[in-house]
Amino acid sequence: MASTDVQIVFPSEENVNSAHTRTQTHTGCTTAVNVICPYPRYVVILFQPVTLRCDFTTTATNPPLVTWKYKSFCRDPIQAALNPSSADNAIAQSNPNYNPNIECADSARTVRIVASKETAVTLAAEYQGRQISITNKADLSFVQTAWGDSGVYVCSVGSSQDLVGNGECFTELIVL
Repeated sequence: MASTDVQIVFPSEENVNSAHTRTQTHTGCTTAVNVICPYPRYVVILFQPVTLRCDFTTTATNPPLVTWKYKSFCRDPIQAALNPSSADNAIAQSNPNYNPNIECADSARTVRIVASKETAVTLAAEYQGRQISITNKADLSFVQTAWGDSGVYVCSVGSSQDLVGNGECFTELIVL
């Protein structure tokens, strides 16, 4: 039986200060954005606060549009760890970067906008009344997590002045 290594990251101030960031050098008139989610996964207890980090660099002079999108897991990561299927093991052995918990078509799962911010934060209808906000430059902060918050969160940063670059990253949130 194949074993699966699972890395769980518990963000701390020490980790935040030592997070590696990548930058791009830009020449001429081309502008670019580079978005990084420094932690691949957050694991929190129900009702615990959490801030999903999203860092970006841009050469744009106007504030970019930051959008956080929620995507449900393709399959429950806790259940998958307890009951791995042989089909997923075969695919994972041939492609070690394959993650069946998060890699499936958007049509096979729930996808919705959580919040966006250009100058002010706007929460999507499903999140109205909850204490959720985009803080700092692009971090998504939950004052209190709920059962339905487990999933993949995609941070997108864009500007009409950004013509190239990596405009999004993702991180996983598991609420226990």
